[in-house]
Amino acid sequence: MPVGGLGGLGGAFSAGLSGIQKGQEQVTQAAQEVASANTQRPVQPNQDVAKSLTDEKQGQRQVEASAKVVDTANQTLGSLVDISV
Repeated sequence: MPVGGLGGLGGAFSAGLSGIQKGQEQVTQAAQEVASANTQRPVQPNQDVAKSLTDEKQGQRQVEASAKVVDTANQTLGSLVDISV
């Protein structure tokens, strides 16, 4: 059964996967900013590094929350399959 044919579940899977991807991109970008801040001369102010670290943590939380969305949709789909069998 294609994801698009799952009604609301397809949207939940899509939203969850999109959130995971965006969160991973945010983590990658923030990690690159932290790395470059520590290797550039002169060293960037601490507030720039702190913002990058905060952004990285925010990206991690987005990935975690989006993974829960996918997990919940998966469990719901499993329950629906169990009911229909």
